[in-house]
Amino acid sequence: MDATTLSLLAAAAVLVPLMVLGVQIGVTLGLTGMVGIFVYSGGNLSAALSQPLIQGLDVGLTYAFIVIPLFIALGTMAGQSGITYDLFTAFSRWVGHIPGGIAVATIGTSAGLASITGSSVGASAAMAKLAMPELRRFKYDDRMSAGAVSMGGTVAAMIPPSITMVLYGIFAEVSIGKMLIAGVLPGLLTSALYAFKIWTRCMIAPRLGPPGPRFPWRERLGTVPPVVPFFVIVGAVIGGILFGIWTPVESAAGGMVMVLLLGLLRRQMSWRRLFFALTDAAIICASVEIIVVGALIFSNFLVLSGFSELVAKSIIAFDLPPLTMFTALVVIYLIIGMFMEVTSTLALTIPLVMPIVQAMGWDPVWFGVVLVSLMEVGMVTPPVGLCLYVVKAAVPDLTLADICMGALPFWLVNLVAIYLLYMYPVIALVLPNMM
Repeated sequence: MDATTLSLLAAAAVLVPLMVLGVQIGVTLGLTGMVGIFVYSGGNLSAALSQPLIQGLDVGLTYAFIVIPLFIALGTMAGQSGITYDLFTAFSRWVGHIPGGIAVATIGTSAGLASITGSSVGASAAMAKLAMPELRRFKYDDRMSAGAVSMGGTVAAMIPPSITMVLYGIFAEVSIGKMLIAGVLPGLLTSALYAFKIWTRCMIAPRLGPPGPRFPWRERLGTVPPVVPFFVIVGAVIGGILFGIWTPVESAAGGMVMVLLLGLLRRQMSWRRLFFALTDAAIICASVEIIVVGALIFSNFLVLSGFSELVAKSIIAFDLPPLTMFTALVVIYLIIGMFMEVTSTLALTIPLVMPIVQAMGWDPVWFGVVLVSLMEVGMVTPPVGLCLYVVKAAVPDLTLADICMGALPFWLVNLVAIYLLYMYPVIALVLPNMM
């Protein structure tokens, strides 16, 4: 038995039981990688045991990794600054009078919130608490409302500052700045498709989302000043990266300062809220960092064992048409999304999938955008779809079945967006190519 086969069998013997037992994915990947390195190196115990220290120091000392805690803190601080209510009010007064207008406003607010929080679960939680009472007040269909809230929040995985994009960039060794910018147009496209789906469905069946009141222009324009600072922050963060004014790390730090100042000026950010936001960010960041270190150990093992090269050669030998391979990956990720949350999926699969991407000649930035869009679907796919449970927790009287049925049409819209990205890669690549 050759060294590659032996090391892979040893790793599988550790990986599968740990996943079945529900061990944290970062620890699982780290231990599996260490066992594989131990076997592959011919029993060199020090080579395996030194991996957590080596990779941990690499994560701690690499400048690009700083963007993760900064973006997480930016999102938690934004959640305490009170901007969500102003965004929803503005969108509701501008589009609430059209069929399904309040649900469309929910999607618009979710996209706006996504551009500053970076967390799909956080965006869905915030919108469930804010939008569901209003949607019910205007007698919107509960299923459609729950679908709009849960799926709207997933756009945070695409629009920068997206932690999911950053993690993909790290695992796939792709420019984080390009990944963040690449998600802007696809994220807006997905949100627009959600809104179009709501509007057309409510045009056909008005009972699902009756029009809200039409506000005079004076009241509509009155909602603009409170949200101007928000769009200034978003423009500074995204535009700064796009035009090379600052790096993703600098943009995250600058965004944090601007959000903090906005919260202080609005008298929404007390010391207690700031402490809560930073504590929450520290807890989330620690969990993410453990997964990153474990994934790097696992990826290092796959490279040492020659598995990456083996996968690439096998894919080339199959000689599958690009569309067939693309569809196969879509189906595989849809199935994985039923059982694993986003960070775990990225950590476990990217080292295995990137050789396929290289063998097919696909742009890794474009593929990252497609993959993140698939992650959005996974966030609302039972039994592990976290955004579904967030909405359920915020609206206890809604059944999980109703929430899932409400999300299903949006789930299909995401598939349309994914194949549009396949047919027109320029949607994802035009902005990164401008950098």
